Amino acid sequence: APAQPYEPKADAEDCSARAEEIGRLLDEWTALRTEDAAKRFGVTEEDVTRRVETLTSLKNVYPTIVSALNRKKQIDAELAQQKSDAASPALTLKEKPPFSLKFYDAYIYKLAELDSQIDVAQNSSDRAAAYAETAQKLVGTRESSWRLARDNYNRDRTPATRWELSGASYQLESARAENIAAGLAKENVASTLAARKLEKEHQDSLKTYIRDNLDLEEKSFKAQIAALAAEEKKLEALKSELSVKYTKAAVDSEAAQLKCAAATDDARAVMQSELEAYEAERERLHQELDHLQGCLVILSMRKHVWTLRYAIARGEVDAAKIPALIKELDAEADKLDEAWADVQKDMLALQNRYSSVQKQIDAAEADGRKPGLDFLGRIHTALQASIDESLTYISRLSAISVQERAFIAELQEKYETSSIWDKTRAWWNSKVVTLLDLELWQSDGYAVRLREFLFALALIVFGTWCAKRVINMILWLVNRRSPIDKNSRHSLSRLLSFIAHVCIFLITMRIVGIPLTAFAFIGGAVAIAAGFGAQNLFKNMMSGVMLTFKRTFRSGNIIEIGDVVGKLTCIGLTSTVVRTFDGKDVVIPNSDLLERQVVNWSLSDTLLRCEIDVEMDSATSPDLVEKTLLAIAADNAQILKEPAPWVCYSDFSERESRHSDCSEREIRYRLYFWINQREAQWLRVKSDVCKQVLKKFLKPASKSLPERGGEDGENASEADKQADKRTLKAKKNTPTTTKKKA
Repeated sequence: APAQPYEPKADAEDCSARAEEIGRLLDEWTALRTEDAAKRFGVTEEDVTRRVETLTSLKNVYPTIVSALNRKKQIDAELAQQKSDAASPALTLKEKPPFSLKFYDAYIYKLAELDSQIDVAQNSSDRAAAYAETAQKLVGTRESSWRLARDNYNRDRTPATRWELSGASYQLESARAENIAAGLAKENVASTLAARKLEKEHQDSLKTYIRDNLDLEEKSFKAQIAALAAEEKKLEALKSELSVKYTKAAVDSEAAQLKCAAATDDARAVMQSELEAYEAERERLHQELDHLQGCLVILSMRKHVWTLRYAIARGEVDAAKIPALIKELDAEADKLDEAWADVQKDMLALQNRYSSVQKQIDAAEADGRKPGLDFLGRIHTALQASIDESLTYISRLSAISVQERAFIAELQEKYETSSIWDKTRAWWNSKVVTLLDLELWQSDGYAVRLREFLFALALIVFGTWCAKRVINMILWLVNRRSPIDKNSRHSLSRLLSFIAHVCIFLITMRIVGIPLTAFAFIGGAVAIAAGFGAQNLFKNMMSGVMLTFKRTFRSGNIIEIGDVVGKLTCIGLTSTVVRTFDGKDVVIPNSDLLERQVVNWSLSDTLLRCEIDVEMDSATSPDLVEKTLLAIAADNAQILKEPAPWVCYSDFSERESRHSDCSEREIRYRLYFWINQREAQWLRVKSDVCKQVLKKFLKPASKSLPERGGEDGENASEADKQADKRTLKAKKNTPTTTKKKA
C-alpha cells in the first residue's frame, strides 16, 4: 500500500528534523545526473528537474515555519508587556511635568510614526489573511490531486504511477507546510497589530497626560516663541548666504555655457560635462533656497499653531469659532500634503538622474576615460546633496503636517464637548455668515457681497419710509403758509420723491461702502436704456414740472386732446390721467399736453357755451321760431340767464317738395346758451332742450303758435293746411361749443 504524505506540525523541532531529512534527500537528487535519474525512474529529464524544484521549495518552507514560531514568541511577549504597561503610562516618562510645547510636538510626531506602523500592520494583516485563505484552498486542491494519483497507482502499479504518486505526496506536504506558515504569519501579524494598537492606546493616554500638564505660563510661551524666532533668524542668514552662492553659480554656469559654445569638437564633450556640473550645482542651490523659504513658512505655521494652542488652553478663543479654525488649519494641512507630494516627485526625478550619472561614472572608470570624470563626480555629489536636502525638507513637512492634524483632532474633541449654544453660534458663523459673505458680482476690483446688498436694501427701505413722512411734513408746511391745489401738491410730491430716492441711493452706497463703479457691469444696459427710453422719460418729467408751475391744467378740468374728451383726474410727474365720460381712464404723456393742441373747457372758469341747430321751412315766421327757442331756453333752470341765450340765422338750404317737383327753401336757426359745468352736464341740458323743441314744433300750428293778424291772419287757414308739411330737423350730433384753447 502507498505511504501517506507527511503531515507537518507547528513545532520547531519537528520542522527542523523534517527540513534536515528533506535536505539529505535533496543532496542525493543533486548528486545524481539528470540523465541517469531519468533513466533510473523511467521519466523525462524535465520531470527530474521539477522534482528537484519541489524538494527545494519544501526544504525552504520548514525554516519559515520555525522563524514564524520564534517570531510568535517575541510578539506574544511584547503584547504581554504592552498589557502590563497600560496600567500606569505616566510612570514610563522620564520627563516630569510641566511639559513644554516642543516636547509635546515631538511626542505627537512619535504618535504619527506609530500610526504609520499600525497602518502597515493592518495592510500586512489583510495580505496575510488573503494568503492564508489561498494556502488553505491549495491544500484542498493538492489533496484531491494526491487521491487521484493514489487511485491510479492502485489500479496500475507502474514506475510512472509510482513517480506521480510520490510527486503528489511532496506537493501535498509542501501545501500543508505553506498553510501552517501562512496561518502563523496571519497570527503574528494580528498579534503585532494588537500590540501596536495597545501601544497606541498607551501613547494616547500619555499624550492626554502631557497635554493636561503643559506649561502654559506666559514666560514659557514667550521663551518658545523666542526660540522659533531665533531659528527663523538663523534660516534668514543662511538664505542670504545661499543667495550669494546661487548668484556666483549662475555666473559660472553662464561662463561655462559660453566656453562650451566656443570650444572645438574635440574639447566640446569635456566642456559639456563641465557645463552640466555647473548647472547641477546651480539647481542644487536653487532647490535649497526654495526649501529654506518653505522652512520659514513652516516656522510661521508652527508659531501660529502654538499661539492658538496657548490661547485655547487659556480659554481666550470663543468655542463658536472652533469650526472656522478647524477649516483654516485643515486647508493649511492639505497644502502641506501637496507640497510633500511635489517634493517626492522631484526627489524621484533626482534619484533617476543620480542613477544615470552613476552609470556614466562606472562606464568611464571601466574604459579608463579620465577627461570629464571629475565633472561627473561633481554632478554626482550635487545630486546626492539635493536628494539629502529633499529628504530633510520632507521630514520637516511631515512633522508640521502631523502637528496640525493632531491640533485639528484636539479642536474637534474640544468642540464635541462644547455647549449647544456654542454649537449653534458656530453653525450660524459657518453657514449664515458664509452665505452673507457670498459674492454677488465684482467690478473694477470691488466685490459686492450679499451682506452689503441686504444692508443697502434695508437702508433704502428705511430711508424711503422716512423720506415719505418728511415730504408729507414739507407739503403740510407749504400748504399751511401758501395753499396749493391738489394737482400742484401731487406733482410737487412726485418731484420731491424722485430727488429723495436719488439721494437715498447715493447716501446708502456711501454708508455701505459700495462705490458706484461696482455697478459698471450694467453700464452698457444703462447706456442703451438712456438712449432709447430715458430721453422720453426726462422729457415727460420736465413737461410735468412745467405743467405744475405753469398751471395750464388742473385736476377736475374738462379737456379735449385728439379723440379723448374727459375730466382730468391726476397730473403725475411723467403722465396725466383723464377719465372720459364713459368711465375710462386714459393715461397721456405730459409731453403731449405741451406739444399737441389741447382744448381746456374749464381753464379760466366753468362756463360752457352750447349750441343747437334747428331747420325750419321758409313759410314759418322767423320771429316766431326765435321767440319759441328763447322761451324754451328761459324755461330750463340749468341754462344761465347771463350770458343770455340768443338765436342766430345761420344758413339757407334747398330740399325737394313731397307734393310737387319744385324745391322748397329751409332756414337753419342756431340756439346759443351757456351752462355752468359744476352744476349741470351739457349733454343732459342739450337733451332736455331738444326734447322741448320737438314738443313745441311738432304740435298743430293753431295750438302751438299764437294768433296772427294782418297778412298772417288772412293766411291763417292756409298755414293750417300746410301745418302737416312742416318738419323740424333737430340734429342729434354733438353740439358745437365755444371752447377755451390752452
